[in-house]
Amino acid sequence: MTQTLGTDLHSLLSHRGTDRQLAGGFGPPATGLAENTIRLLGGVPADEALPTAELAEAFKEALTEPAALHYSVLPGIAPLREWIGAREGVDDGRILVTNGALHALNLIFDAVLEPGDVVAVESPTFPLALREASYYGATFLPVRTSENGLDLDGFEEQLRAGARPKLFYVIPDFQNPTGSTLSAEARTRLVGLAEQYGFLIVSDNPYKELRFGGTAVDDFDLGSDNVIRANTFSKTLGPGLRLGWIAAPQWLIPALTRIRSTQDQHTSLVTQTAVARLLRSEGTFDRIVAGGQKLYRERSSILVDRLESALPGQLQIVRPEGGIFLWLRATDPAVDLADVQTRARGLGVDFSLGRYFDPTGPVGYLGSARLGFSNQTVENLVAGANRFAEAFTQAT
Repeated sequence: MTQTLGTDLHSLLSHRGTDRQLAGGFGPPATGLAENTIRLLGGVPADEALPTAELAEAFKEALTEPAALHYSVLPGIAPLREWIGAREGVDDGRILVTNGALHALNLIFDAVLEPGDVVAVESPTFPLALREASYYGATFLPVRTSENGLDLDGFEEQLRAGARPKLFYVIPDFQNPTGSTLSAEARTRLVGLAEQYGFLIVSDNPYKELRFGGTAVDDFDLGSDNVIRANTFSKTLGPGLRLGWIAAPQWLIPALTRIRSTQDQHTSLVTQTAVARLLRSEGTFDRIVAGGQKLYRERSSILVDRLESALPGQLQIVRPEGGIFLWLRATDPAVDLADVQTRARGLGVDFSLGRYFDPTGPVGYLGSARLGFSNQTVENLVAGANRFAEAFTQAT
């Protein structure tokens, strides 16, 4: 079945539709923000966790040779691909270096999707991935996810009833926005369904390295021709590097390479060279990541503790075991979190409403919200939680 998948998808790569619509997003621009608003919006690593001194030295070393400012090779330089391949557990010939994870998703969707194709997605999920897939004419098949896991029973029923997604986009570790992690059993089961029904699993896993509690779970098995991984250094070394990668099945590499050749050709050579130099010392990356893990463990605990203390019994919060944000739900379904957000902004704190993570449009998850904790100080987290609690009390 996996060979059929590769052959069938390969035959679809020669043409593209023109009616590509944008969809998704995080909601309208904020208005009425107080001065010095504390933005619990997530997505940004802590400044203190980023290896600025090490990167400064690595870029200095890279720039001792003018060749670092030349053109690069399309798949990425060998030292960096070798490091990534070893991390992913595959030959570096299956690695393509990209300008971050969103660029990786764009390449994958461009290679695979045609107008009208169905993309299975977790619900709720990351809005910018929906936007990227929508650009290529995809429609969405939502599969409910929560702290209890992905509803694979419901998904399998839909497959048996005739649903045929081209791919399943999934964030397996510390999912955005729920913070949940897909179990090993669920990952194995989903790969089996992909091979049985002929769809591609796209594992977007930027938070995997940021585990600070619980037990790590292996990513989807790249031994299957139905699995492709996208990842990035944005949450570990810094989003400003714009450096990510794809680990793809061998049958998809030619299509990805062909598409890349018509776009930006390659990722910045000086950035690749500097990062490869940084990573060449064994243990350096793990040491850098450990600093972020320690920070995020402390900050997540402070935010959860303060919210639970200020609003006892009024919020359902699952304590994060990793990642950079938490997902909460008002226990009273009558609470309007949009009203809470309006009041909170007036008090000097902002957060993301759950409705903007709904793949069917901003109509669901009305009682849920995502709060980021990674790039705020302890003092700001305490103050932000207090302001959120005050706004929540005013609204109820």
